[in-house]
Amino acid sequence: MTDHTATGQTATEQTVRCDRCAHRYPAAEDGCPRCRSIRRTNAVIVALLVMLVILALVGWVGTLVLT
Repeated sequence: MTDHTATGQTATEQTVRCDRCAHRYPAAEDGCPRCRSIRRTNAVIVALLVMLVILALVGWVGTLVLT
């Protein structure tokens, strides 16, 4: 029998391993926090790229109108 009090875990805590990144996280969480963070970051990057493309198109159309 192992003593879980030294590691801060109780006997009732269960951990699962993420299929994508092999990170261990508590089973009580909905999903892997590392993968959630990566997906959130990817969504922000995609949104910024879309905004950059829109800005470039508006600038291009603006130069066509003004010349």
